[in-house]
Amino acid sequence: MPSSRANTGSRPPLPLEPEAKVSTWSSQIPPIPKYYQLRAQLERQITEEHLLPGAFLPPERVLLQQYGVSRTTLREALRPLLLEGTLLSVRGKGIMVAQPAIRQAADVLMSFSEVLRSQGLRPGISHVRVTVGICSDEVGAALQLPPDAYVVRVERVRTGNGRPVNFSISYLPADDAPGFTAALLQASGSLYALLKTRYEIHIARAQDEMFARRANGREARLLGVPLGDPVLILRRVCVLLGGRPIEYALSVIRSDIYRYVVRLTPPHQGSP
Repeated sequence: MPSSRANTGSRPPLPLEPEAKVSTWSSQIPPIPKYYQLRAQLERQITEEHLLPGAFLPPERVLLQQYGVSRTTLREALRPLLLEGTLLSVRGKGIMVAQPAIRQAADVLMSFSEVLRSQGLRPGISHVRVTVGICSDEVGAALQLPPDAYVVRVERVRTGNGRPVNFSISYLPADDAPGFTAALLQASGSLYALLKTRYEIHIARAQDEMFARRANGREARLLGVPLGDPVLILRRVCVLLGGRPIEYALSVIRSDIYRYVVRLTPPHQGSP
């Protein structure tokens, strides 16, 4: 691993318990594995902000000496933290403490601003651009519009505490949002809030489709990620109470700090 940039604070690492010999194991309470102790200590340092987001762990040789463990024990402790996204492996640099993940539940329709606020983050928007033009075949099919229909195209980057998270392009039937401008959206801060307060548009439900691909040059620049990094694409169609589509949106989301949580229930059983 490379040189360390870790911020471990002034506290020295807590010593791990020595490995117990098999002959000393209790028949009722087995010893806590050393890799589990190390994992718990690293998680505690991250939670208590002795290891801050963006900080790199010391090189492997330093960690081995610091904690007095074997290479196998160290890697067993790090593996689950890497898998769950608490730590990130950065090629050529080492292992970094990840930014806290933003979690969005799939069973509740919320604006992205509401999602951020629910997790203690300050929502914001930047790079707002609004244009009006004839819809493409894809947009027309999604919004069930004729080929010559006009739509409002709304681009913006959504931020949490000033950090780019999501680059979105939304399409609205132009007849439903007359006079829509970038200034109106920036003043409101939320597309859904603006639709509700200014245009009395109340979204009844939405259908999401999510897939992954790599960020192109513009997306990488707007989201502050390297070119070609994996991103999540969320395709959404929102409809009114009567079933008419009102918004077609494509969102490019940073996969390193975003989690889409789906709650599943068993299918309803038919009556015997």
